Amino acid sequence: MNAPAPTLDAVYQDRLLALADPIARDGHTVAAPDAETTAVSRACGSRVAIQVRFEGGTISDYGQRVEACALGSAAASAVGAAVIGATVDEVRAAARAMEAMLKRGGPAPGGRFAALAALEPARAFGNRHTSILLTFRALEKAFKATGR
Repeated sequence: MNAPAPTLDAVYQDRLLALADPIARDGHTVAAPDAETTAVSRACGSRVAIQVRFEGGTISDYGQRVEACALGSAAASAVGAAVIGATVDEVRAAARAMEAMLKRGGPAPGGRFAALAALEPARAFGNRHTSILLTFRALEKAFKATGR
């Protein structure tokens, strides 16, 4: 017998909703950012605009403006809460783990990005993955814009 398919109610669990409100570092303005980038989901219109400052390969300040569904907001909040002090390599590893978790059933990101595990139930909803990954896409654009 097959297990029942997950419902959106299962995805919008209390833990995830608590992560999405308030969104970490939403509205924070970075003084003299090294990069400012935006990522938009064409599927749903979710939008994340970020500002980031680096000290070497480490993120020293980060701000974001998030206009996204609860799933995108929760992901942006988890990343915003963890990204200060993270290296570019740590962020890229978390992004790869997050994509693998959502699209291939891999384990949730660990370490400083472990809060992203709250989004595991969303793997069944492929149409929401773009919104969930927006913050990582914006960060990757910032890394490339600054030669990292």
